[in-house]
Amino acid sequence: MRLGGYAILEKLKGGPMKISELKKDVPLYGSAFDFVLSGLMLAGLVRRFEKDGEEYVELTELGKTFPIYGFWHHRRWW
Repeated sequence: MRLGGYAILEKLKGGPMKISELKKDVPLYGSAFDFVLSGLMLAGLVRRFEKDGEEYVELTELGKTFPIYGFWHHRRWW
């Protein structure tokens, strides 16, 4: 699940995305996607908002400074 969270954060680096588009681009399906997205919102890394009848998500200020690859790349060296 951790990699799914990193994938969502990486996709959102480009700016806000429709949730429907994000679901297509991230390798998480069904309730796994909802679970990871909820966890990121609870951690304060992303926020959900509505615009023109569509639901969007974007990185918060904390999410923009979160070291996305720090832990994962460090582990790969061991």
